[in-house]
Amino acid sequence: MPFQEFPLTSVNITSSFWSHVQDCSRLKTIPAIVEAQKTWDHWTCLTWNEGHNVKPHQFWDSDIYKIIEAACYFLIKHPDDTMRAVVEDAVEMIRGAQHEDGYINSYYTVRGLKDRWTNLRDNHELYCLGHLLEATVAYESLTRNGRLLKVAMKVCKHLDSIFGTEPGKKRGYPGHQEIEIGLLRLYELTQDPLPLKLATYFITERGRRDEKDETYFDKEAFARGADPYVHMGTEHKAWFRDPRDYAYQQADEPLVDATQVKGHSVRAMYFYTAATDLARLSTDTDNAHKLKAALGRLWRDMVDKRMYVTGSLGSVRQWEGFGPAYILPDLEDEGCYAETCATFALINWCARMLRLDLDAEYADVMEVALYNGFLGAVNQDGDAFYYENVLRTRKGEFKERSKWFGVACCPPNVAKLLGNLGSLIYSQDASTNLVAIHQYIDSELNIPDSGVVIKQKTDMPWDGQVVLSIQGSANLALRIPGWANDWTCSVKGEVKNGYLYVSGENTDIHLNFPVVFHKTYAHPNTNKDDVCLKRGPLVYCLEDVDNGGTDIDYIGLVDGPVSDGKTVQLSGLDQVVTGHVQGKQLVEVQPKGLYSGRPWAYEKTPRDLVAIPFFLRANRGGNGGMRVWAPRLEASTRNITESHL
Repeated sequence: MPFQEFPLTSVNITSSFWSHVQDCSRLKTIPAIVEAQKTWDHWTCLTWNEGHNVKPHQFWDSDIYKIIEAACYFLIKHPDDTMRAVVEDAVEMIRGAQHEDGYINSYYTVRGLKDRWTNLRDNHELYCLGHLLEATVAYESLTRNGRLLKVAMKVCKHLDSIFGTEPGKKRGYPGHQEIEIGLLRLYELTQDPLPLKLATYFITERGRRDEKDETYFDKEAFARGADPYVHMGTEHKAWFRDPRDYAYQQADEPLVDATQVKGHSVRAMYFYTAATDLARLSTDTDNAHKLKAALGRLWRDMVDKRMYVTGSLGSVRQWEGFGPAYILPDLEDEGCYAETCATFALINWCARMLRLDLDAEYADVMEVALYNGFLGAVNQDGDAFYYENVLRTRKGEFKERSKWFGVACCPPNVAKLLGNLGSLIYSQDASTNLVAIHQYIDSELNIPDSGVVIKQKTDMPWDGQVVLSIQGSANLALRIPGWANDWTCSVKGEVKNGYLYVSGENTDIHLNFPVVFHKTYAHPNTNKDDVCLKRGPLVYCLEDVDNGGTDIDYIGLVDGPVSDGKTVQLSGLDQVVTGHVQGKQLVEVQPKGLYSGRPWAYEKTPRDLVAIPFFLRANRGGNGGMRVWAPRLEASTRNITESHL
């Protein structure tokens, strides 16, 4: 049964925790992004003409589109004349940048239109247009004035004149997926069949090979006068493991045949997000069934073998993506990438999977990614960002967030998700009026055209007490978090796929999910005999700023009880619950030389250690020592052999 998200106008987030984060994004992050784009002379690239003295990057356009989208989400809930003026100025730039045939792209406008659509693999034309279409959906939801919608539909007509299986058209598809998401969102907004037709084509054509075993990327390379077969030639990119390694773009095989997540993590997540939407929206039931089966296989491969405990993705820095099964290094120089955009995209894929099938695992993964891999990507001031969210840093190597990046895809995505957060909490099966609650965030839901109001009161993630006040009559599916043991509910119901199905009318429903510390251990195939601390949905870390006199690089955790530490104000947040755990430090560290004839020796007496939520790391200075995983020490021994220090 397909589910629909509620419009942002129906959801009011009242959580002090998330309101603080959203306010930072609205009041600080978005202005900081716009200012950075103007400072770097990116903001006006859409107004440039052929021969302009500054050569734009292939995807500068997308940064503008993404900030429009993020700003529109916030404007729906928080009218702001200054932010609205920024949006309207940008919309006017876009309208002026569109060519007569519907094409928009600053890179080729400046460098010459004769070369457009000649390098889909590398040059991001379709990627940028996908973000334009997503911005259109957000802008139209805010304004209903059609100013961008007219531009977007003209783009679709242009794309339909260029791409497809009909004679004379290019059988191409994007090097970086995104157009597919934008097209399907535009289809849901307008119900015009053209965006659905185009999205179906791009998703199903990707990875097809001809009788020579060649893909479209091979053909367009030959057309450019290049040879994709030449080892270390211009077509053998630095992130290719071998010539024609189109697994990087998930273009090595059709999606319906795929069994393993491969390549660039962000590309993969965007692709799977769009394919999930297509499986839900397609009128071709056979293809939808095949897509759904493939997406199920890929989900299992990702979650069971290639996802960090924080919900981050990407363990190979070389191609910013997936590596071998179970190989998940924590340090950046070992390969840990854990890109912010990949976690952002994973959260969106989870939301799409929940619209396809109501299974609590999707919401569990969304929650882990949201609170851990995603939330710490921005500092508590809202104006500095991580591109990579590594799980460990060594002393003397403090990893500071950056104000801006040359490739600035991550900051706008942070703002986009936070502006659209309300859409992740609830969804509805309109055919049965069943309301699903996926995330426990203090909020109020007003169900359109029903008179039903659901108020959710909770102090999550710090406390697991939840009160649902229902005005009117409602059938509910309440997620039981995977981390919650011994949960209780004041009304009886049936549990199915991790959701508790109950009904209520003008009543309160009380839930309790005990939020306590628990330890997590990795699969033996990771060769990581370490301990990770969690409390409810939060992953915790050890940071040197809280543990003076302890060398975080050489600490192991005693595999004993973990308890709540002090509740403190930390980095602008109240009610932060710290963790109290005991550990031991190595007393003999080989001063030089790689090998020694003596085993590692830990101190005899355990020391008290403080753990903090991972998302709050690197907000208070320190010397850089931080780790999520630490070697597991048996409580009764002091010597171990461990390979992950």
